[in-house]
Amino acid sequence: MKTIKHRDLTLIDINDKQTLVISCDSSGGIGEKKDDIIKTTPEVVGYFGAQVSMMEILSFGARPISVIDTLSVEMESTGRRIIKGIKEALEPLEFDIENILTGSSEENFPVSVTGVGITVIGIINKEDFIFPKTKSGLIAALVGVPKVGDEILKNRTDIINIEKLLKLKEKDYIKEILPVGSKGILHEFEEMAKTNNLEAILEKHINKDIYKSAGPSTCVIVSLEKEKFENLKLETPLPVEKIGEFI
Repeated sequence: MKTIKHRDLTLIDINDKQTLVISCDSSGGIGEKKDDIIKTTPEVVGYFGAQVSMMEILSFGARPISVIDTLSVEMESTGRRIIKGIKEALEPLEFDIENILTGSSEENFPVSVTGVGITVIGIINKEDFIFPKTKSGLIAALVGVPKVGDEILKNRTDIINIEKLLKLKEKDYIKEILPVGSKGILHEFEEMAKTNNLEAILEKHINKDIYKSAGPSTCVIVSLEKEKFENLKLETPLPVEKIGEFI
């Protein structure tokens, strides 16, 4: 059984035909409890926690087969409300969420801070899987806006979600999609180049803060052909900006 790391994903060959793909994310100090730093509902915590891990799996091209929530809170009522948010985030996928979702909660001790971990397991069939690949000559575009904390709560209209990601996946001129998280735009742009043995050439003028955290993956970097950039802008209901190219 071979196991390799690909960016934030773990890939495990389980037989000659299939590979498991594992993604995880966590959050702490965000919720309604006494010592939470960012105050928001448990439903919002669950929604964005599920979004991060699931978008990693979907961007890579794996089919989700299990979602695990590890809740460092009591089930009643915080845990149930977090799970409600998880289910809301996963609605666009139209699968049997009741059977695909499992997890655990903290029932032994009272907690004053909200803590959540989400793991998503996906699977790929080797015979028909096309490994996402960026080639020299393609450009990198940012879709969505990097946001974190209270910024997300104020306005969600300009950030990516699972439904919008699935729309991007339908565009055959997009060669690779990489969600941006807490390490920022520049880090993920360079990571996309590195894993494809390319050099990342950054645009001289970019309207977004390339070092800022994008929190729960509020934007993604896509690689595509230069000629299709205007198509992407016209077809995507989110801010789109060229951030560089690959050589």
